[in-house]
Amino acid sequence: MSPSGISFLIGFFAIFLAERMFGGNDVVRWSLLGLGGLLSVGAVALRATTMQKHAAATKTALGFYLLALLSLALYVAGGKDMVDGMGLSTETSEQVRTALQALAPLVWLIGALPALAIDRTLYASPKSVHPRRLQTAVEGGLALAFGIGMLFPMNWLAKEYNERFDYGFFKTTAVGESTRSIVDNLTEPIRVVLFFPPSSEVLREVEPYFNDLEGPNVSLEIMDHAMAPELAKDWKVKDNGNVVFVRGEAVEVVKLGDKIDGARKELRKLDSKVQTALLKLARDKRTAYFTVGHEEAYWKGAASDLENTDTMKKAVESLNFKVKELGVDDGLAQAVPDDAAVVFITGPKRPFLDEEIKALQEYRDRGGAVFLMLEPTDTPDPALAALFGVTYTSKPVLSDKAFLRVTGGLSDRAFIGTSKFSSHESVTTLSKNAAQATFITPISGAVKETEGDHTGKVTVTVKGMPDWFADDNGNYEFDKDTEKRGAGYDLAAVVAGPSSGDKEWRAAVVADASWASNTFIRNAANAYYLVDTLGWLTQDPALSGEVETEEDVKIQHTKEGESVWFYGTSALVPALVFLGGLVRVNSRRRKGAL
Repeated sequence: MSPSGISFLIGFFAIFLAERMFGGNDVVRWSLLGLGGLLSVGAVALRATTMQKHAAATKTALGFYLLALLSLALYVAGGKDMVDGMGLSTETSEQVRTALQALAPLVWLIGALPALAIDRTLYASPKSVHPRRLQTAVEGGLALAFGIGMLFPMNWLAKEYNERFDYGFFKTTAVGESTRSIVDNLTEPIRVVLFFPPSSEVLREVEPYFNDLEGPNVSLEIMDHAMAPELAKDWKVKDNGNVVFVRGEAVEVVKLGDKIDGARKELRKLDSKVQTALLKLARDKRTAYFTVGHEEAYWKGAASDLENTDTMKKAVESLNFKVKELGVDDGLAQAVPDDAAVVFITGPKRPFLDEEIKALQEYRDRGGAVFLMLEPTDTPDPALAALFGVTYTSKPVLSDKAFLRVTGGLSDRAFIGTSKFSSHESVTTLSKNAAQATFITPISGAVKETEGDHTGKVTVTVKGMPDWFADDNGNYEFDKDTEKRGAGYDLAAVVAGPSSGDKEWRAAVVADASWASNTFIRNAANAYYLVDTLGWLTQDPALSGEVETEEDVKIQHTKEGESVWFYGTSALVPALVFLGGLVRVNSRRRKGAL
């Protein structure tokens, strides 16, 4: 290629970089634009120097060069400021801009490609060029230009009428009730920016989700990381595949990935990730205190997953709570801190001090919220439950009809589950999905309202099943002479009462703490109970409602089911094939005998 062609290509590439990569940097942009303009005009001047040797070819090349330069004028004319200055209506202005922006690259192709083809021909034959060869070069350049130009409308049509068929088991989550509630209760609009290239399959998956979320409180934009480097730098976004949530100066980033294969796992739980990001922006962090010092279930140094609450702690933190410990050393014997949004008591095995009970009572009376999880023990502490008008039965509640098989022994009868829920707002999600939701708990006691006068209104929320019974003698058997079934063995209740503050005090009392352990909090019903009840306790409607998920559910087979599959595939199916063969052979023999 001649110096003219090289100068032409470098010049236009500099102009392209200036407009697409450095739009927000005036110094670099104008420097590149100036360099590009000089090189482009210089290319035309260099080509004009061959006029005496190759008059016809040079004139033709100059004409196409000038046509390519005309595309720059069309690009400038299609700018927003230029079109708006024409005094056209909004709709017409948009149509004119679109037409000019689409026409500019097409005109450049029609001018540049034939010019470069002529340049290559002149460079290959510097002494003389046959007219037929010149014509072939022009026709080839035009054919290539129009061929590429055809891709523009085809690409637009493909995007406009795109239909994607995916027969794999995969689905991006929809907007859940909880996420929509957070958006509806926003006090300040949130800007959502999707950093994806236009061709991204992941963008096609997430865009419908955010289109559904868009409204008065949420605005949506789509950006290519390469086209908005300054904004990406401000928000600390390093590449495509990110969703950015902006509220004032606060920014939250959700990483999904820009390749569909790598993003599938994240897309299945997109609603949960969006909810967490929105909660962090929607309100300031509140503090959830967990009592310590009474052998509570804890997230440090637990003997087993049944006593480890690390997953619950992370779930509470994901709802925009700061988690702190609260024991005698932290002032629990004097008073519950004023910044406490809720106090968790997770299965204490040792009684609270009188001073601690008094501090919790004062916290309750000034409008506090307590999430009390009791645990069956040989030394029950009735004072805690009595604070909230509830009596606790510490004898384990069992079922010999429906329970989880864990060890295969009688003790498995303590692993019980219920699908009976009240219509109280603290269990809204569970009551709506009672047909599929089962709240599971191991080795649980029972709660009931205290008889006589007490503070607060008690409502049972998680009810016992008809076949349950309290194991009085610890033999894991139902003794019909001394034990009764279904005699009000309820798992959880909520209590609300008047306070000295501007809002009522609230408490939730559960007959077990292991339901919230690492082992069982992963059960969907247990997780929903935690979130909805916490939302009710803190009087935060944004926390209630379902969070959509499309995560795969692990299929577990029973021993009996596995036996059926084993004997069916290894013995029954071969036997059926063998019998079928015998019938077929006998049939053929009979036909041969006839």
